[in-house]
Amino acid sequence: MTFGVSTITNADASYMFEESFGKMGLAEEQTYIDPMRGLDLRKEMSKTLINKAPSMNTTSGGTYTGYGLMPPFLDPAIVDRTMRETPLVKLLPRKAVRGRSYVYNLVSAKGGAAFLPDDAALAEQVDTRSTSTVNMKYLYAVGRITGPAMASAEGYINLMAEDIRVKTASMNEALENEIINGNATTNPNGFDGLIQLVTTNTTDNIGANVTLEQIRTDLNTSFEANGTIDLAVMDGYTHNYIKGLLMDFQRNIERPSAEMQFGIPDSFMFDGVLLIRDRYMPTTAASRRILFLDTRYVFLAVLRDQTFERLDKISDSDKYYIKWYGSLVNSFESACVMRYGLA
Repeated sequence: MTFGVSTITNADASYMFEESFGKMGLAEEQTYIDPMRGLDLRKEMSKTLINKAPSMNTTSGGTYTGYGLMPPFLDPAIVDRTMRETPLVKLLPRKAVRGRSYVYNLVSAKGGAAFLPDDAALAEQVDTRSTSTVNMKYLYAVGRITGPAMASAEGYINLMAEDIRVKTASMNEALENEIINGNATTNPNGFDGLIQLVTTNTTDNIGANVTLEQIRTDLNTSFEANGTIDLAVMDGYTHNYIKGLLMDFQRNIERPSAEMQFGIPDSFMFDGVLLIRDRYMPTTAASRRILFLDTRYVFLAVLRDQTFERLDKISDSDKYYIKWYGSLVNSFESACVMRYGLA
């Protein structure tokens, strides 16, 4: 799965918005997925969001040797050893946008208010305002099934459905990796991930393990910067280490509420923050880190959600692709915190 280059115009982007989000009744910049706050409009959108794109032929299943008197029987169930959870793809809010970029207004400083004496001169207090822009990026997955492959598997394995599943998972995995590790400097076709976007409040642990005191310090750092951390993301080792610190003085750690259970294994709560592990976080010693996020300001701006399209038929095969247009936005990065360099 790769992010690619697109040359669509703003007129094209506006048309795409109307053909997808517009027809579903979504207004521009309306958030349509926000699991942390119980919002999910995907059921209403499911009729137009189709995720599929296969890539198989008659030789892709490998080879075997059998005998006529003892024919081999292949289990139609498929064990996918590559499957990975993509918690941030599930958890982060998604906002429908129009155009080739997401532009938002921000206030970086208030002019303030002051107590004045009787009949004082009334000079205006000017706030500091500006805009920020995040460009859309374009993710693609292309697949093909040959006619002989479909004919030979008919009644046994639905090759279309199987490869749809794999391609859809691949799209989510590519997006999950970009959300965390994306670097637009090294790959301008993709977007900057959270490791690149959280820059103001970062602390190097210099190869030491994290402590509960440090976690509370990081949560307070966000509080003092007008943020409220509600989600912390880390690798599996760090996740288990923090759980061990908690279990040193309490037998049962706090589990997420029913509303916070998103199928993410082994998540738990600490000081009101949901702590999850993610396979795409750095895992080597001295490079591990924790991302403390205020998800009011971290979301996916989406021009077009995962969409299936058929490509031209020029041979005895059906070729398809899935596309996704969007980008990651961190509209208030100093409300987030990163502790890196963990043992």
